[in-house]
Amino acid sequence: MDWVPVTDRLPKPFSRVWVRTDTGRETTGYVNSRGEWVINCKRIRESGAVVNQWRE
Repeated sequence: MDWVPVTDRLPKPFSRVWVRTDTGRETTGYVNSRGEWVINCKRIRESGAVVNQWRE
């Protein structure tokens, strides 16, 4: 599956997907019930990375 920009659409809440951040790193993550991205990798999350793209 191709990468989907977060500006186009978001995945279903709590569905784990692959994410690509603004720093170019890839890991898994999900969108919570408030529509906010949660990055599963603690190191990437704590660096302040922002999700730019995702794929299933």
